Parts: sequence; C-alpha cells; structure tokens
Amino acid sequence: MLRLRASALRAALALAALAAGAGPAHAVAVSAGSGSGLAGQTVDIDINTASLTGLNVLSLQFNLSYNNNLVTAVSVITTGTLTAGWEAPVFNVTNVGSTGKISVSAAGTGPLTGAGSLLKVRFTINPAQLNANSTTLTLANFIFNEGTPTVTMSNGTLTINATPQIDVSPDVGVVVRGQTLQFTASGSVTNPVTWSTSNNVLATISGTGLLTGVAPGSVTVTALDAALHSATTTGTIDIRGMGLSVGPASVLVGQSVSVPVTTTTLNGLGIRSGQFSLTFPANYFTVTGVTTPAGTLLNGWGPVTFSAQSGGCTVDFAGSTDLTGSGVLCYLTFAASPTLSGAIGVSFTSALFNEIYPAKTTNGTVTITPLPSIIVNPDQVTLLAGQTQQMTLGGSPTNPIQWSVVDPFVASISATGLVTALHGGVTQVRAQDFVGAIDYSTSLTVFDLKATLGTVTGRPGTTIRVPLTSDRLVGGLGIWSEQFKVSWTGTSILAARAVSSGLWGEWGPVQYTTTPTSITTAAAGSATLDNGGLDLAAIEVDIAPGAPVPSDILLTISGLILNEGHPTPQTVNGSVHVRSTAGVTPSAAVFALGEGAPNPLRGFSRIPFTLPASESGGGRVTLGVYSLDGRHVRTLLDAALDAGPHEATWDGRDDAGRAVRAGLYFYRLAWNGQVLARKLAVVR
Repeated sequence: MLRLRASALRAALALAALAAGAGPAHAVAVSAGSGSGLAGQTVDIDINTASLTGLNVLSLQFNLSYNNNLVTAVSVITTGTLTAGWEAPVFNVTNVGSTGKISVSAAGTGPLTGAGSLLKVRFTINPAQLNANSTTLTLANFIFNEGTPTVTMSNGTLTINATPQIDVSPDVGVVVRGQTLQFTASGSVTNPVTWSTSNNVLATISGTGLLTGVAPGSVTVTALDAALHSATTTGTIDIRGMGLSVGPASVLVGQSVSVPVTTTTLNGLGIRSGQFSLTFPANYFTVTGVTTPAGTLLNGWGPVTFSAQSGGCTVDFAGSTDLTGSGVLCYLTFAASPTLSGAIGVSFTSALFNEIYPAKTTNGTVTITPLPSIIVNPDQVTLLAGQTQQMTLGGSPTNPIQWSVVDPFVASISATGLVTALHGGVTQVRAQDFVGAIDYSTSLTVFDLKATLGTVTGRPGTTIRVPLTSDRLVGGLGIWSEQFKVSWTGTSILAARAVSSGLWGEWGPVQYTTTPTSITTAAAGSATLDNGGLDLAAIEVDIAPGAPVPSDILLTISGLILNEGHPTPQTVNGSVHVRSTAGVTPSAAVFALGEGAPNPLRGFSRIPFTLPASESGGGRVTLGVYSLDGRHVRTLLDAALDAGPHEATWDGRDDAGRAVRAGLYFYRLAWNGQVLARKLAVVR
C-alpha cells in the first residue's frame, strides 16, 4: 500500500512524458482545503485542483506542512476523489521541531479528468488540545507528471474548536467517616450530572454530589453530564477513621489551663494505641503534662505517656481493649507566658491510631488574656508611726484580695487593706486579686515622729524662744544625738543661738554655727532622750528693732537628723510673727500665770503665761524656778516680750544642767512690778 508497483509507476511516468509536449501551456490551480474538529478527533483535508481534463496527468507529488504540536498527519485517503482509480498513494511523515510534514506521491495508468479533490490527507487532533486553536496547512513542491502542467498553490487551515469541558471540585479532600463533603461540577455542564466514586465501600456520593465517608481509605470522584462530558478528580479524597481536634481554651497570663484534645467516634476501628504531636510558639507556652480525668476516653483505659520539648509535645497511649466512643480524649496542661498575650495557634504535626489510621486533624487556638487592671489607692501615703490608712483597690479586681507590704518592719496591713505605720522608713503596699492581677503603690513613707518648729510672736527689738516640739514622747526611740538647721530670709532677724532647753538640755552644752540667715545646731549625749517632755530642742532669735510691723518671718527647718538617720522625723516649719503692742488682741491683754503641765513634772512641764499691753510698749519679763526655802534654782526666761500669750518650759534641771531632786518647787513670773507664782512638784 505504501509503494506503487514499479512497472505501473514506470508506465505512468512514460505516458506523462509523451503527453508533456502536447498539453496546453497554462498553470493549474491547486489548493489545500480547510477543516475543523475537536481534541482527539480526525479531520480529512482535501487537496483540490482545477480541471485536469485533457492534460494527461498520470502522476503527482507534493509536501504538506503543519504544527505537529496541534495535529498529526496519519494517512492519505483516495475514496471519492479524482485519484480513486489509481494505485494507493505513497506517503511519508517527518517532524523537525514543531513542524510536521507529510510527503505524498501518487500515479495511475489512466489520466485524471475533471476538477475537485485529488485526495484527502487525514489528521488527528492532539487529544490534550482542549482550547480553540488552528494550524496553517502549507502546500509545497506540488508536481504533476514531471512538471507539466505547471501549478499554482494555495494553503489551507485546520481549525481546532474548543472542547466542551467540565471540572470537579474540590480536587482533593479529607473526610472523616460518617462526615460529608460537597462536590460541584463546573464548566460546559449539560445537566443532569451523574456522580460516582471509585470505591463505594470507602465512600458514597449522592445525586447532588454530597460525598459521605464510610471507611478508611482513598477514592476519586467522577462527574458525568448528559452530553457525556466527564471529569475525575486528579487528587484523592482521603477517608479518615477519626477526626482529632485541640482546644479552644482561654487562660490569663502567667497561669495554667487544661486544653482538651477531642476525637470523633472510634467505634468499630479496633483502636488499641495512638500517638499525636502538637506544636506551638515556645515563647507563649510550655506544656507541663497530660491528664485523663473522669469523663475522658483515656481515663482508666491504659498507660498514657507524655514528652515535651521547646514549642511542642507528644502524647502516646495504649490499651488492651478496643478504645470506643467520642469526646475528650485527654487534657494537656498549658502554662502561659507571664508577659505575652494574644490568640495563639496550636497545630498538629502528626496523629496516628493503631499505626495505620491517620486522623483528620483540626488545629486550635489558646487565647492568653491580659490580667485585669487593678490600682492601689492612694498611690502615695505618708504616715506617722501608729497612724493608720485604709487602702482601696480600683480597676477591675476579682475578690478576694491579698494585701501585703514589701517591708513589714515599716508597716503592717490587715486583710481588709488597713495599713498601720510601725517604724520609720519607705515601703510599698502590694495587692493581688484572685486571678493574679498585681499592683504596687508608689510609696508608703512612715516617720517615727513629727517635729514642729514653734510659731511665736514678738515685737521689734526683743528676743524670743522658738521650741522644736515632738508630737509624742521619745523615750523609747533611743535618740542619743540630734542636729538640724533653721533658715530664714531678709534682715528682720539679727541673730540666733541654740539654748540648752528641752530634752537635749540633758546632754549639756549645745554646739551651733550661724550665718545672717540661718543657724545650724548639734547636740549629743551618752544617754538617750527620755520621756521627760515634748520639747526636743530650742533656739532663741533676736528680732531687729527695725523689723516691719506687722510682718511674718518663715522659719524653715531642714536636715533634722536623729542619731545617724533613725528614727526618722517628719518636720513642720515655724514662723515669727512681728507685732506691736497695739496689735495684741484684747483677750491677751491680761497678766496671768498658768498651771504647769504636766504637774507633777517627770521630764518637763510647759508653763503658760500672758502679758498685757503696756503704755511703755512692754517690759522685761523674768520667769524663774525656786525651792520652797526661796533658793534660786533655774532662770527660765529673762527677756523683753510683747503682749499676748507665751510659754516657757522647765525640764527639771537647774542652771548648771543638773537634775533637781524630787520635791515641791514654785515658779515665779515678774513683769512691770507685778509678780505671780505657782507650785510645781517634781517626781523621779
């Protein structure tokens, strides 16, 4: 079939040669026809000619080229063509790159007559060419006989039509037995669609494409429409015996939470062992263990082992009977970061039962929630030893509240938040609510005592005593040294000096230095201050004769140090009120001597007195202590004072600084020729 008999071919060529000189001298038009088809179909392309009658055409040959990526020439057909009476054509197909070429030769013993299809070249369209396309059919080297008659050639086209297609989705999937997965068909679908799976034992599918998992394994899904277009998933649909999920759970920062691991039904699978592994961000969590409390599937079933590593953990379990049921398999204990928060993903890296059944896994989330905001109020507290302060907690606390202080030597605090100041120092109040939220106050400052610099009144040109007074007895505080500085501004005070008065008078001479606007004092003794009074110390200031009237001079106390810093005092500034006699209130314009207090004297007594206004502008005042036999014991005051109330203090010592004997004494006030006296007892 692929070759002509040699004798017939030679005869045809001889006749063609005889006729070559006798034929008409015009060119014959030859053309490649056109056709179309779908992927995988065959298409016959005619090689057409104009009339050959009388031209003694006894042979022909030609080449036809095309895109071999799209089509392939497979044969030459003569049935129903002008060459139907000749012997079968000889053809050869070659390919160079993407160009395919078919070479055809044909001959016969009878000349061709008429016009039309000389023969047909049959092509097969590439089955993978589903989209529309086309290739040019290039006609070349066409020869009748040995060149007579001549020819003109024109090309043809083979058109590839788009193949109607349908597509199945999803292409892959994982389904737990008993659960479903919906499939759809899209594209050039001609309804109705018939659905099927590759194995109905593993999975069935309804007429609407709803697949139901039946048993562990893998299937493909096929859709066939009414036009017989079909599509099958290229991937597989895995049917898993069980589904395993983790979480969700929520936990406060720094706390622990039990996170459930849950399974679908295990019935009928003969499960005797299993293992799963999880991963999570290591900076957010650590997993500290696995628990199987009552109600979990692994409770009492068999041994459960747990291993943890940074950012992950693995749980293994095994039993001697089939594990059945569904629900919580076990719990994992997650310890949350003490600082970080957020919704954190927890993912399965593997889950296998009986070493052959992989589970369909569903990852989960564990949310770390910041602790609620709580605020200790008040934020800054200053107390004297023995005082109390009720603390409260603002924000969103969860009761009950645990109260504490950082330094329990400084203060204590009750279960209800009542602070009691104990000793001088600085600490903080701490509150922690039931869920672990914590807040600290900025500071709790406790002073052992309050030392107040006196506020006194004097007229220009006089000397007045300014005491430094404690708010409490200091005998139990162990004070053996004391120093402080008093400052003022302006020129209304000419000079100042420290006096051996008050408790520190027991130590003997007081050291001091002065500047035009300050006095710095220091005193110490071998014995600590006792409970003999409240006056810690005293200074005298000389008011300048030219001090403006009325005016107020602020006395600022600073650097009060007791011992080497303990106990700690809170200080209050004092002042000097400069007034004239006319500025004294009527109620103060009475000459009077008050009762010493305390009486009897154990450490010291305060002696109040009042001076009236005087036409001479005041007078010198003396106040002294005498024994019952009239012997002078101590001069408490010898100075010019303004009208109004005043006070002096006796510490139970004589002018030499020696403690007097217990007994009865009297103190005597003299002013402008007037004298008042009262008795005062001293006990030891």
